[in-house]
Amino acid sequence: MTRASRSGIRKEDVLTWLGYAFPVLGGLLGMAYVNINHMEFINPVWAVGGGAILGWIVARLIRKLLG
Repeated sequence: MTRASRSGIRKEDVLTWLGYAFPVLGGLLGMAYVNINHMEFINPVWAVGGGAILGWIVARLIRKLLG
């Protein structure tokens, strides 16, 4: 076994996971917002897409801060 495989979770693995998880979480939060405020006639495409883009931006900022 190599040293990297014995050490468990690496920083690069977490940073890769953030790139996928935050846009999905943003889209999920956008969908939740649409479902909670259904009487405001919000376009779900804008809410989910906007949430995913905001999640992507947050993931990029965290990746930049962590290295």
